[in-house]
Amino acid sequence: MSTDLTAEAAEEIRRGLGAIRREAGLDSGEAQLMRYTINAVYKLDNRVLRLSRGDAAQERAEKVVRGMALLRQHEVPVVDLDETFDQPVIADQWVATIWHYLPHAEGRPEAVELAAPLARLHAIADSPSYLPQWATITTARRRLGGLSALPADDLLFTERWVSRQVGTSLGSLVELLLDRCDDLEGQIAAATWQLPTGVIHGDAHVGNLLAGRLCDFDSLAVGPREWDLVPLVHSFVRFGESNEPYKQFAAAYGFDLASSSSWPLLREVRELQLVTSVLNKLPGRPEVAHTLGHRLRTYLAGDRSAVWQRYR
Repeated sequence: MSTDLTAEAAEEIRRGLGAIRREAGLDSGEAQLMRYTINAVYKLDNRVLRLSRGDAAQERAEKVVRGMALLRQHEVPVVDLDETFDQPVIADQWVATIWHYLPHAEGRPEAVELAAPLARLHAIADSPSYLPQWATITTARRRLGGLSALPADDLLFTERWVSRQVGTSLGSLVELLLDRCDDLEGQIAAATWQLPTGVIHGDAHVGNLLAGRLCDFDSLAVGPREWDLVPLVHSFVRFGESNEPYKQFAAAYGFDLASSSSWPLLREVRELQLVTSVLNKLPGRPEVAHTLGHRLRTYLAGDRSAVWQRYR
């Protein structure tokens, strides 16, 4: 099911898609919106377009294009960029990467299926300079700092949404979350990791695995490899899923993050990431806004048992 959008938001993203299609020469075929969280993901015939806007989106896309060559060199199973295009494709302030569509079974893969692709990626000994250092907290800070620069209508919407959904002002919410950034940055600086640092996927959940291949490389970086195991543990502690799939994954991968001293800190980093990731992209997306509202209320209340829902 694709993401629910208001008519205004749908029209805006369609304009961006149209600009990219004209720039790339992809004028024929019907585009189907598959999902829209940080990127709008469209299926267009036998291709997939990942579309976003702004300078940060362009930086991510350029990194992804370079990173794919590294992953192919080391035979990491990945979804392939369509190399018939010069990538990324940029039009106006929109930026897109274009991929070959990979047919895959409906439903979420089993967690254990992530073990072999991740192990292959984690075997890369190189730490190329064009990949950024893992900086999830820096990314959260950037998103929070950018809220004040939203267009006037989007800022007003977000302020009213925060007041209604969270029961505080936007400024107070940002201050609380920035304080949390400060606290976690200090803990990360003092942390030691059991696994060696190196190339990481950065967002290694089963939704980013298609037919045994990894996809969505926006968070590709150099950092603690434990970070790539966090989404799987977080699935059963926060999203109400059984822990048996994670146990199978841990046995196949050869490391149990849930029993590691790193897990409590990494859980906190993950939760901060998940309550800030779309805070600057709420207007026109009622389903996403509703889901984030529940996450923020329970996060700020310190309710660690509340079950969160995934974005669609």
